[in-house]
Formats: sequence, structure tokens, C-alpha cells
Amino acid sequence: MPDFLTIVLSQTNCYLLKLENGFLLIDCGNASDKDSFLKTLGNLGITIKDIRYLFLTHHHNDHCGLMKHITSENPSVRAIMGWKCAEYMETGIHFKHNNEKYSNSALKMIIGIYSKFRKNRSGKFTPYYKRKHDIIIERDVDNTLPLLGIEGKIILTPGHTEDSISIIAGRAAFVGDAARNMLNITGMPYYPIMYYDAEKCRESWHKLAESGAKTIFPAHGKPFNINELMPLINKRANRNLPST
Repeated sequence: MPDFLTIVLSQTNCYLLKLENGFLLIDCGNASDKDSFLKTLGNLGITIKDIRYLFLTHHHNDHCGLMKHITSENPSVRAIMGWKCAEYMETGIHFKHNNEKYSNSALKMIIGIYSKFRKNRSGKFTPYYKRKHDIIIERDVDNTLPLLGIEGKIILTPGHTEDSISIIAGRAAFVGDAARNMLNITGMPYYPIMYYDAEKCRESWHKLAESGAKTIFPAHGKPFNINELMPLINKRANRNLPST
């Protein structure tokens, strides 16, 4: 298990992976989470200057909302993101895939009610333009994290969005919204609240399992064992079996 800390913000779990001389931050919440984020960092004895890398699992505003503040306060921080994420970040708005939909009608109703009361529901964020020292991920890579002092890999995990990427560090998988662990009683457990392709979600979970992940750390909800996904992963495998 990697050495890490968890920051729970209004909507999003963010994770600080310890490096030899600082931290890698996975996601950074909404812009409206600024005070909570800074307070939590202070309580941990950490400053924004201690964040050396900012890893975005994807471009949605509840994951990238504080990017402008962090990179302004600490220009030397290096962003790590997928190439599609880098493109979407320049637009400043949630990209809606033509096939994007809620996992089910119950989730749609609950999130619709919740959205009426939350501060940041527009899907917009401050645009970000990749810089020369940022790290842009184009495919599954095994060598990037070890160079930072983390034994692990970065893999593409689409399904929720096309630009979703995840970190595998030891037996831990930090997956953003590639899987969730909240409101599972509404049906479609572990699937993202919204996705554009359920089959790609299952393919991404299969990759997580193949990569050796045992514990899933989602952006929404508590960590859970990969075994919880196996029936859904096996559903994918069974669908690919030839008919008899």
C-alpha cells in the first residue's frame, strides 16, 4: 500500500501520495472547495508549495476546480493528465459525449435534486492550458510514476469519460470516477453516476484487476475491494464468449 493521505472535500475525495520531497495530489475538487482544501492542508502541516505534481483523473469541475489556484500559487507544480483531458481543459467546460447518460433513473432524480442546492453546478471551470513541464499521458505507461519515486503505473480507464485515467500504486488503484461507491442502493452499483459506455467501464475495471489492483479508491465514496467488481467484470467476459 502506498503512503498517502486522503482529503475529503464537498463532493470529491482527493489523495496525496507521499514523495521523497513533497506530494503528488490526485484531483483537486471544485473551485468552491478552496477554503476547505487549504484548511485541510494546513491541519496536515502541508502547503501548496509541497505539492510537486497534480494528477487529474479527468476534466470535470469537481476534479479540476482548484487547478488554477494551485498552479498560480505554485507555478513549479507539474500537471499530469491524459491528452484528451488536456484538450478538454482548454475549453473550460464539461465535455458531453453524445452517449452520456445517468446509470439509472433513480440516480438521475437524486443528482438532479442535489444539483439545485450545490454551489457549483454549471459544469464550468477556469480553462487550463498545458505548459512545457506538464506530463501528458497518451497511453498506458509503466515508467512515469517510478521516475517520481512511486512504484506503479498510469492506465487509461475510459467509460465515465473518454479522458479518464487512473493510478495503480502497489495494490491500490486511485480511479477518480471510473468507479464509485456511493448510492449503490439505487441500482447499478459501482458504475459511474454518469457514463458514455457501460462496456468500456467494465473493460477499464478488467484492466484494473489485470494490473494487480486490490483496493479501489474512488473519488466518490469509500474504498472497496476489487472483488466487488468481479461479477461485473465477469459479465463483460461472458458477453464475449461465442454462442453455442
